[in-house]
Amino acid sequence: MTDLADIASELYSQPLDEFTAARNTRAKALDDKSLAKEVRALRKPSASAWLLNMMAIHRGDQLRQALTLGAAMREAQEQLDRSELKKLGTQRQQLIAALVKDGVALSEELGHPASSAAALEVEQTLRAAMADAGAAAAVATGRLIRPLEATGWEAVDLAGAVGGPFDAGGAVNSGDASADAADSADSADATKADAAKKAEDDRASDARADLEDAEDHFEEAGSALKRARERVDQLDRDRDALVAQVRDLRKRIRALEQDIDVIDDAADDAVRERTEADRAAKESAREVERARKALEKLTR
Repeated sequence: MTDLADIASELYSQPLDEFTAARNTRAKALDDKSLAKEVRALRKPSASAWLLNMMAIHRGDQLRQALTLGAAMREAQEQLDRSELKKLGTQRQQLIAALVKDGVALSEELGHPASSAAALEVEQTLRAAMADAGAAAAVATGRLIRPLEATGWEAVDLAGAVGGPFDAGGAVNSGDASADAADSADSADATKADAAKKAEDDRASDARADLEDAEDHFEEAGSALKRARERVDQLDRDRDALVAQVRDLRKRIRALEQDIDVIDDAADDAVRERTEADRAAKESAREVERARKALEKLTR
């Protein structure tokens, strides 16, 4: 059975400008209303997050190399191995620079060129992923929603960073099974509070999804309006050009009609001349015949 993680992975592999439509279509096609709601709540990724997701898909080996180097750096940090940290730090700089450059090229290949701001966020997120295991896990999902930021070696804030289920490997420890009744009551209160917070988070998630849809629709409507205005302007220009051509053709037709009138007059004259010439030719022929007969009489 397809679960939320599978659907999210499918959606976050889509072109950035197709995400919202693909998500809504996928949600509508689901019979499981609860799952459909979760799918509907998946947020559209930022431009930099989308690019990192594409790198996870199309540049997986290079990305894994960076995350592996990050794990080695964290180990060196824990062991306070300054020499190793310095060596790995140099490698990190070179690897991140190469990855960002390759990512920008990939974005162009995929038809959504990355802005300088998006490229900067990609670099920032890669640094965070190399500094924190949870951030590395988030980037590796290929379902990143927003860029990540690290402060030194401190844990990276991953709240709302990944679309769909995500386990950064740092689950909170459960309470002691032998806790007393008071602790149990506190736990029950906490559970209720968690449930209330989850309900509130769900409502907020729905509101964010609605806002995102509204913003996408507004953007699409703006683009459609721009295209319509450009189309109207182009049609106006085409019409003006055709009207000018018709005007020129009418002038040309009038000139040709005048030429025809002149030719008709000349033709009438030519017909009269031809008739006169024909009459003269026949008269000349008769004169020749009379002269011939007269000559014949004289020579007998």
